[in-house]
Amino acid sequence: MMKKVLVLNGSFCEIPVIEECHRLGYYVITTGNMPQLVGHSYSDEYIKADYSDCEAILQIVKENHIDAVLSCANDFGSITAAYVDEKMGWGNHDTYAHSLLLHHKDQFKEYIQKKGYPTPISVAFTDIDKAILYARNVVKYPIIVKANDMTGGKGILKAENTDEAVLALENAFKRSRSKHILIEYFITGDQQTFVTFLHNQKVVSYDSCDSYSIVNPYLIQAETLPAKDIDQVKDKLIAIIEDMAADLHLADGILAFQYMRNGTDVYIFEMMRRPFGNQFLQLVEWNTDFPWHRAQIVAETGGDWSLIQRKPVDKPFCGHYGVMTNCNGVLKNWSIPKEIEQHVFNQFVMKEVGDTIEDHLNERVAFLHFQYDNYEDMVESVKTYYNNIKVALK
Repeated sequence: MMKKVLVLNGSFCEIPVIEECHRLGYYVITTGNMPQLVGHSYSDEYIKADYSDCEAILQIVKENHIDAVLSCANDFGSITAAYVDEKMGWGNHDTYAHSLLLHHKDQFKEYIQKKGYPTPISVAFTDIDKAILYARNVVKYPIIVKANDMTGGKGILKAENTDEAVLALENAFKRSRSKHILIEYFITGDQQTFVTFLHNQKVVSYDSCDSYSIVNPYLIQAETLPAKDIDQVKDKLIAIIEDMAADLHLADGILAFQYMRNGTDVYIFEMMRRPFGNQFLQLVEWNTDFPWHRAQIVAETGGDWSLIQRKPVDKPFCGHYGVMTNCNGVLKNWSIPKEIEQHVFNQFVMKEVGDTIEDHLNERVAFLHFQYDNYEDMVESVKTYYNNIKVALK
């Protein structure tokens, strides 16, 4: 009988996961409270539910005799998958407690500060008045204020002074589901991501990228793979990741750090134990010799590791770009110049002509995957995308 897997969400980000599950012979059920998402059309069945509701997902798993749960490109999905996995006794995910520790910013930062890993100084608060008092009397500006449990830049603001800090704190408390926030000292440098795959708590594959936030300073709009000068810091990052994996007895799967790099110094500020948005993991597959989607599915289903086979590197210099606008409005048209279009090999349209852009700081018109033959050409070209890709509103 065909085994069933439940994929927590069905956006375009989950399409590669769904397709790989089918190649491995699984019956795929997707869930989430947005039935219009395109990924649901790729699954065998859709069951409407809020994938951040751990108990609701557990009930779906029991009622539908599901054999494994796969996380989506969202921290809430990773937490829910860990919760259900633990309740079902499968043992294919981190413990629920460790998933909360890793994905809630206050717990994660407290943990890595105690471990002595390099990270910006941060303090967590559950009381807005105490947070404002701290901002008025203790901090040295600038600071970054973050909602504890949000992703994609939501609930994050930089503050240069007390007045800005108060506004940032009010925003973060409003955004946070748990009403926990973080005040973090602002660090400058090159923002990069280092993504690894753990097997038996050891790194068996890795990749990296430089991140660019153009329209929204707290939302990554473009990434280029691999990261600049990654060889200067990769051994340091691998050592930290493997130490963390052993300390927390982490399950097989993805573990990624977002960090600021100054020369050979790194300052870790975020981590992820899940597939990324923007189909980023697909780029990592092309950029390395490792089958990342298959490996993640094998890990989360307790499958056979012999299914993981190395392959030739397909695209040594590649990345993604989100087409965004500088204001809200109705999309009239958009166009890519030929000098950029020749490097685009995948295009995912998110807004059709006539659609309304209501939140230009977070909404994309389209996602583009690009590749180049030369690293320097790629980096210099991507810097021109925002000015050269034309978007007209009415």
